[in-house]
Amino acid sequence: MDYRHFRNIIFDLGGVLVRLDFEAARKAFARLGMGNALATDMPEEIAQLFERLGRGLCSTHDFCEQLRNFTGSSATDADIEAAADTMLRELPDRKKARLLALKAQGHHLFLLSNTFDMHWDYCVKHLFNYQGYSVDDYFDQVFLSQRMHLQKPDAEIFRQALAQAGLQAADTLFIDDLEANCQAAERLGITTFRNKDFDDWLALDL
Repeated sequence: MDYRHFRNIIFDLGGVLVRLDFEAARKAFARLGMGNALATDMPEEIAQLFERLGRGLCSTHDFCEQLRNFTGSSATDADIEAAADTMLRELPDRKKARLLALKAQGHHLFLLSNTFDMHWDYCVKHLFNYQGYSVDDYFDQVFLSQRMHLQKPDAEIFRQALAQAGLQAADTLFIDDLEANCQAAERLGITTFRNKDFDDWLALDL
């Protein structure tokens, strides 16, 4: 498919820009005595806690407090945030350079992510810096689930992102690694590209 006519591009964060390392995070939580926090068979109450955090229905402190209650760990909020941030492995320079090049070509770039404030703060501080550039140099606007109180693949998060950015669905390309998110965007008339492997989108002719 020819994607060159799209001037508006919405990027996902994890799995598209930032490489994720779930195993590193599992090990980090285990060292805190929270070994079931990211287990594939995590208790339902912990899964719901992550869901509430992702939708901004509890604060980071409340999340940490409830996680301590569920696991019996005495880890501090800072310990828990640091463990969670080990999931964020890297944002390669080649991707930051490509984003800047797309901006220079006249593209309008946006970020739409199911993420937590602690993850986003870590990315802003440690991952987006590149040759004097910072996160504000890459994106026109950033849309985060915890702040919007919505999550992909809910249709409403796409509708609000389009409305707030002043975009038309037909003029917009959305890049995400999850099929469900792409399908949700497509139902609203947004063209999508599923980033199955980490560097796939770099090969697109944009």
